Amino acid sequence: MKMIEDRVFLRRWLAATGLCLCALAAGTGCDGRSSADGPNWQPPADADMPAAFEDAEQVPAFARKWTMPKGFVGFTQRWNKRNEDYVQKASATHRTECLASFARRLGSCPRSANAESSQVGSRSAMQKLLSLAERRRMGDYLVYREAADLPRELKWQTADNQPELGSPQARKGGTLRLALQRSFPGTLCPFGPNSNNSTRRYLYDDIDMPLVRIHPGTGELIPGTADKWAVSEDKRTVYFHLDEKVRFTNGAPLTTRDFITSLYVRTSEFSAEPFYGDFYLSRFSRITVYGNNVIAVTLQEPRPAAPYYAVIPACCTRFYAEFGPDYPTRYLWRPAPTTGAYRVDPGGLRMGRQITLERVPDWWGHSRRYTRYSCNVERLVYSFISETSKVRELFRVGQIDVLSGRDADFWYEGLEIKPVHRGYIQRVHFSNIWPRNSFGFHLNCSRPPFDNKDVRMGMQHALNIQEVINTIFRGDYVRMGSYFMGFGPYTNDKIKARPYSPEKAREYFARAGYTEEGGDGILSRPDGTRLQVVVSSRIDPLYANCMNLLREDAAACGLDLRLEQMDDTVFFSRLREKNYTAGIFSWGFSPIMPDPSLFFLSRYAYDAEGEPLKGSSNVTATASPELDAAILASQSAADKAAAIAAHHRVQELIHEEACWVPGWTTSYWRFAQWRWLRWPDTQEYRFCPPRYFDPLDSHLYWIDEEEQQRTLRARARNEVFPELEIDVPLPGKK
Repeated sequence: MKMIEDRVFLRRWLAATGLCLCALAAGTGCDGRSSADGPNWQPPADADMPAAFEDAEQVPAFARKWTMPKGFVGFTQRWNKRNEDYVQKASATHRTECLASFARRLGSCPRSANAESSQVGSRSAMQKLLSLAERRRMGDYLVYREAADLPRELKWQTADNQPELGSPQARKGGTLRLALQRSFPGTLCPFGPNSNNSTRRYLYDDIDMPLVRIHPGTGELIPGTADKWAVSEDKRTVYFHLDEKVRFTNGAPLTTRDFITSLYVRTSEFSAEPFYGDFYLSRFSRITVYGNNVIAVTLQEPRPAAPYYAVIPACCTRFYAEFGPDYPTRYLWRPAPTTGAYRVDPGGLRMGRQITLERVPDWWGHSRRYTRYSCNVERLVYSFISETSKVRELFRVGQIDVLSGRDADFWYEGLEIKPVHRGYIQRVHFSNIWPRNSFGFHLNCSRPPFDNKDVRMGMQHALNIQEVINTIFRGDYVRMGSYFMGFGPYTNDKIKARPYSPEKAREYFARAGYTEEGGDGILSRPDGTRLQVVVSSRIDPLYANCMNLLREDAAACGLDLRLEQMDDTVFFSRLREKNYTAGIFSWGFSPIMPDPSLFFLSRYAYDAEGEPLKGSSNVTATASPELDAAILASQSAADKAAAIAAHHRVQELIHEEACWVPGWTTSYWRFAQWRWLRWPDTQEYRFCPPRYFDPLDSHLYWIDEEEQQRTLRARARNEVFPELEIDVPLPGKK
């Protein structure tokens, strides 16, 4: 009976996500070959892949030994030609922008806002033109050289003087069980169709080790997969030396070849991922390979913290041996290897229900500084459970180890339970330093009614967000201001959310033509077009409660608000397709500086024919030449002061576009845990370094299995421990 229920569930889930049944076959793939697809698939031997280069190609001896995915031959020439075309097209675009900005400036009153914005635009366009001219002079984008060709004057950095992370008392082993209140992902691919789902960070983004990373305690750069790095005198080129002991989770060694493979597969038309092509072309002028262990990345312009911004991803070459036109289906359920400590356990993958990560035996980072006391848990089990009541009950009985508790009702009343009073469950209030997610109402400027800025401005004043904070969150939350909060000096703290005001909202709606008021108080145009907005979100009871409050106050402004909730995968797909009107959600950000380009550049809003560009992260379809110029200026800022000023201007212009209604956020993370979950208690860190949004992201915790057994015995005997609430302040504060 249980097997029949599982099969029925699987069929329904497949129908809901639109996946073909053959893509899930663990033993037979869509092409009929044994073990072609599924989580148990193993890549062919490295030697079975074709040579990377044709005989006529002039590459050093080390590259001659490379074998690559089929279709790679000729990629270097194709990519260099693509770069040449990009430089030519970008130069023409910026030349036109420069002339247009100059003309607008001449036609504007001196010292007017229009004159100032035109000056910024022309200056930014000119800087881009100069940068592109230098890039054209450099020649090829992708270059291969011998290790002996490395500049001899390089000053290598290792950053081995930062405080260690974690605790020497940490124990390896145990299983951490967590619940994800979201839908099961439609793919395990880290890039490509449907890959930008809310589960990806648990499988890849928070696991994979980059070339360098930010020390979560001090904010300084520390090694990742690169054991040392150097910056050129002009501060544009960063040289990364790969730690030769680094391995992917499938055992394959990390070499410079894997960074070229990443460039190949991520920018391929087969991956249907428009972001990466622009990521490489717009951010970097050149990638140079010096043998198998050194890769140099040249930025478009000098940047503060250049090594951090020169980081590029790597893809295990052997894993993508079968990469081709059918990539989205062939690799649908193949967990991609990373350089992190965890990998997807095929035996723990239960479609639609559960994903298990297992710790890699003899992980290369187990004895490295900054990582040896991390990733202690042997297994991470993520169960996908949508019902809040079920999640809380499983946590109460000890079937889930940790549960986030930022919901005020859960934190104040929901944790008034015996396991808390008896000391089995502990409450944790963790104050953090981290960029806030851009939570709020994103407005689609490519479709009515938000293609009219006056309606967008009216929407700003029609949503009584503060009432939601006071009522539902009991005043514990704060209102967002800038789209990029939490970036320290790079955040423009002068930007404040527009307050709730029925008078101002109706004034803006009237400017947009909504002048007739119906019997229910909702405005409409003289032609009968009703001022109604459908707000989309993923399925979440919290959003429904918030919308009930907002809807009543919005009606007083003449606005009819409606909520539609849907599966996570469907929701995010509609966002990226720009097939929505307004959406409640957020993007997650990371230090050091904001990167507004992906979310607000015009090139990600519309295609060459003027149609909304599908698949991009500019989901609001914001297209402003002035904002484009400011974003480009923020990318080309050579020092910290210039970068701060440029980012402040970008945030001002985003605020002026009114394409996003600021939502709510916190300066902390709250959760409850069973007492067997342990955290560092050292001189440097009494709990967890502050630069984590959720402390679980640090992987510095561990399971005390002896304490787990002791707690379970105590519960069985009705014995109690002291009730404990852990309050973790920011460093230097009590």
